[in-house]
Amino acid sequence: MNNIEEPSRRKRNLGHSDDFNYANNYELITLLVKDERALNSNDKSFILDCYKEYGREVIEKIVVENQITPFAAHIFCYLDCDKSYWQSIHDKFVIKNEGIKSLIDEVFLGFKNHNCSSITLTENFAVVLSSGSCIGCFCSGDVDLSADIAELEQIKECLNSMGFFSKDQPKSIGEYSGQSMQFYNDTALGNGFWINVIWKPVTRAFLVQDEYEKRLKEDRKNAILIPNTNIRVLDDNSLMYFCALHISAGHYFTMTPGIRLHIDIDRLARRKNIDWKKLAIWEREDNAGVRISTTLYLSSKILNSPIPEESFSRSFKNIRNRLLVKYLINEKTNKIQQKSSLIRRLYIELASDDRNLLINALYRFLNLLSEKFK
Repeated sequence: MNNIEEPSRRKRNLGHSDDFNYANNYELITLLVKDERALNSNDKSFILDCYKEYGREVIEKIVVENQITPFAAHIFCYLDCDKSYWQSIHDKFVIKNEGIKSLIDEVFLGFKNHNCSSITLTENFAVVLSSGSCIGCFCSGDVDLSADIAELEQIKECLNSMGFFSKDQPKSIGEYSGQSMQFYNDTALGNGFWINVIWKPVTRAFLVQDEYEKRLKEDRKNAILIPNTNIRVLDDNSLMYFCALHISAGHYFTMTPGIRLHIDIDRLARRKNIDWKKLAIWEREDNAGVRISTTLYLSSKILNSPIPEESFSRSFKNIRNRLLVKYLINEKTNKIQQKSSLIRRLYIELASDDRNLLINALYRFLNLLSEKFK
């Protein structure tokens, strides 16, 4: 099983402080973003040894550079490692994120009063709230909401009434025009806050999303409430499915923010009762290729997430699938690659569909033509 700890991996060489970086201390970074309950005694010893060997300054530099500060602060506090320093950092994130929760609760009450029945909280913050993870383990300046575009006017009216106004999309995401809207309140939470409303399952150009859209539209009808709030989230299975789709199709499995993407999968896998067979059925029904199963495999490898092998076996059923996995992750070190170019993204997109690459390229070209001349 890929999700069983291998004691032999714990024989590490800490190396010299000058070499302490993302490349050769990747395992430490993966440990610092793990669910604290998943750390075994060897993991804990390794974290403490690193901290003792390199000191706070070096460790904090790596933590900040890799944008995992709230997760690392949580783990250091859990291990009582320099806790007097990290506790104040952790507390700041807790206070900030409690404020985000209160704000989003108020926003959802507003949506309810404006008869917006489709809108749900998605992805990172939804996972934090739904899984019962530490609320301090979130470090974004925005949240994502999913909604039916038919409710656009009610949603705008509600958010405008609360001081959130839509902004023009940056040129860098101009190709996603019409797939989402960004609303900003420059005084919310003191320093301003963004609420992104997404009309598609994934904000991606040239992605065939018809089946995903049908499923998401139905799943939003069955959204559940976060206890003692007005905040609606997808049920556990649907949230896992669309988080995996977001990672694979929206971020090409490993792109920025890299390892942090897989925290959502890990927290849901560890803290919720996921119907893994249902996810496999949905992947086939939606013609999702190997997007879901490959994402699950990567999380299993990177964070040792408790995901059964049968959930990602499709990722290895033929040479083409295995080559995709080999491209995405170094099986010996569990490091994910984060190289990006149009050609690399095209390869990932075509390979993820689990079809012959040439046939798939022709299919997509014809699909684009049909869309253009509708």
